[in-house]
Amino acid sequence: MSFHFPGGARRASTRRPAAHDPLSAQGAPAHDTPRSSTTATRRAARSRTRALLTALFVLGLAVLPSAAAAVTPAVPSAAGDTDPTASSAEAGAVSTTLVSMSPTPVGPGDTLTVVARIHNGTQDTLENPRATLGVNWRPVGTRSALDAWAEAPTSQQVAGRMAVEDLDPLAPGQDTTVTFSVAADDLNLQPGSTWGPRPLSVTVEDGGERLDVLRTFFLWGESPAPLPVKVSLIAPVTGPALGLSSTTSDAGSPGTTSVEVHAVDEAVGADRRLGRLVSATADLPDIAWAIDPAVLAAAETSAAPASHAWATLVRQGTAARTVFGLRPYDPDPAAYAQVGAPLPATTTPLPGGATLDPAWRTDLTYPADDVLDLRTVRASVQSGSPLVVVRGDGLAPEGSVNHTPTGLATVTTGAGPATALVADHQLTAVFAQATSFERDADALSAADATQRLLADLAVVASERPTETRHLVVALPRSWDPDAAVLSTVLGALDGASWVDVSSVDELLSSPVPDVARTALPEAEITEGTLPAAEMNALQRARTEIADFATIATDPAPVVQGAEPALVVPSAVAYRSLPDERTEAVDTAVKGADMVRSSVSVVPRGLDVMLINTSGNLPVRVRNTLDQPVTVQVALRPESGLLKVVSFPAGPVPAGAEVDFKVPVRAIGSGDVSVSVELLSVPAGTVVSPPSEFVVQVRAEWENTGTAIFAGLVALLMVGGIWRTIRRGRSPRRVAELTPATGVPGAQGDATPSGRSTGHDG
Repeated sequence: MSFHFPGGARRASTRRPAAHDPLSAQGAPAHDTPRSSTTATRRAARSRTRALLTALFVLGLAVLPSAAAAVTPAVPSAAGDTDPTASSAEAGAVSTTLVSMSPTPVGPGDTLTVVARIHNGTQDTLENPRATLGVNWRPVGTRSALDAWAEAPTSQQVAGRMAVEDLDPLAPGQDTTVTFSVAADDLNLQPGSTWGPRPLSVTVEDGGERLDVLRTFFLWGESPAPLPVKVSLIAPVTGPALGLSSTTSDAGSPGTTSVEVHAVDEAVGADRRLGRLVSATADLPDIAWAIDPAVLAAAETSAAPASHAWATLVRQGTAARTVFGLRPYDPDPAAYAQVGAPLPATTTPLPGGATLDPAWRTDLTYPADDVLDLRTVRASVQSGSPLVVVRGDGLAPEGSVNHTPTGLATVTTGAGPATALVADHQLTAVFAQATSFERDADALSAADATQRLLADLAVVASERPTETRHLVVALPRSWDPDAAVLSTVLGALDGASWVDVSSVDELLSSPVPDVARTALPEAEITEGTLPAAEMNALQRARTEIADFATIATDPAPVVQGAEPALVVPSAVAYRSLPDERTEAVDTAVKGADMVRSSVSVVPRGLDVMLINTSGNLPVRVRNTLDQPVTVQVALRPESGLLKVVSFPAGPVPAGAEVDFKVPVRAIGSGDVSVSVELLSVPAGTVVSPPSEFVVQVRAEWENTGTAIFAGLVALLMVGGIWRTIRRGRSPRRVAELTPATGVPGAQGDATPSGRSTGHDG
């Protein structure tokens, strides 16, 4: 049965109704406690006291429960006694959802039609449910008043009664739909009434008990609408966290670390967030995209056909759209800012050798935190991205600003000014909640969210009806849109004369308003941010790679080749995966060490022996890079027994090994551990992990050997002399030297005996 009130709702008094009597707007009587019941309660209390003092303990225990029940009569509670913070679910789990409202806006001669769905989530049957449509004739003039009405609890006053519908009994878990149709001429809005939103309510009762209130708005549009409010939307196309893998090579060659792309295959599926996001927005060029180019490149590199199809849809969807290319692998700017490091370059190599589309803008930072700190803004400016997105309540207008300004602000930093895209917090929250694929039970319906957005923008337009302003809806990284709902909501915004959905480029061409805004915090660390210790480990590895690359003829390929693995662990997507992130950091650091091992000292199998006071120690250097390098070999003895005269330097061809002779001088004898380092030329920076070997210094062996040799020579000389002397004194030699008997004179021409002279006698 329906009850309509063609005379319209009575104009509300300027006095606020009593808080304990919110039903007075509908004419329902308040439920006051009878006086006789209070008197009976007092008497029962006195009787109970006397009984407890005089009765036996056992008898007292027996009568105590009944006495307690007697003094606690069931009294119907007034609606005003309801906890103002209680939700409708707590009041009975009966929920009311707006299905549709038309037309938008409502004008003279129109018929306002409101369709609502009522769900009985209790365990009891609603025997006599009733739904009441309420409308207030006063417009909502401020955004704070709009929020106050929309967020008011069930117990608070509802709008003036316009129509009542008696419903059939509603069993637990059942739904029913109620439709209200009210002529605009019955809304008690006189000709020439102010343009703008009005409160509307649908109240659900059962047996006079209020169970739920749907609070929304309708738009009255008899008079001309103000200048439209421009609205720009931007959605991040980011995630998931890409992995890293390491491979080992043959002996003598270092392993490699590469980026795994298979995580994209699951993330871009039709039933996944990225798949739904691109499908829902591909044909809506008014929504700007902030894309991680590594995700797109990974999808194009993948062997999965679905990933290729998604990548194709992205490429097609970038046409006629504002696209911001974020830094590859979506590094978390807060992680770099906390250690004072610059953000990774936009030229970081992409999977599969893909390149960034030159039509994309690369000057935007889309932080993971709603309100980023000044430290992060400064790091963004220093890294060449002076455009930052600020969400939440960051940079909100101060209380002295009585209107909603354009969503642009200038942020001053030590590195220079930054331009902030200041998202409208209320619009962003309602839009994201209403269009999400998976929504909470208490989330706004698409119709309710549409009315809320239209009402909110109507209030903004009415603040300064002759001034055009431009607002921003910056969606969260977790936004997972429902394509049908998104199309409905955007269609309603496009159809409203006081709303103009525009591109972000148009917003950026607008002047920055000169309004007072709250300051950003200087420095804050949000939960989930990459710990400083792990971030510093990545930075040290990055510095070591940069130093190592200086020995190459062309350093750029060396640095660029190692950079992706060092960026991946800092991705925003890893905030929710701390354990996997730590593992990725370890893999990246080890991968950097493997890169530096591409030029290394060939290990020695045996110790080196030095038996002289000076000499050259051989050091073999291996280069497995595909280009020549120039290195300097440095020896670092751990003992003063060995002194290095100089560090030799020279080239090592690609894929070759070269021996370097390091001049040294021995001071004493002993085993000396020597560390070998490869240095850059001429900076002298260590560019390779150190290697060690042992030098057996035996400096006294040279003197000992010389003495032994000299002794041997002396012995040989003495032996020779002695042999000569002995040979000169032999009998034969003496006989040859002594003259024969009877020969006159000792002349040298005497004829030796035994030899004929040629004469007979």
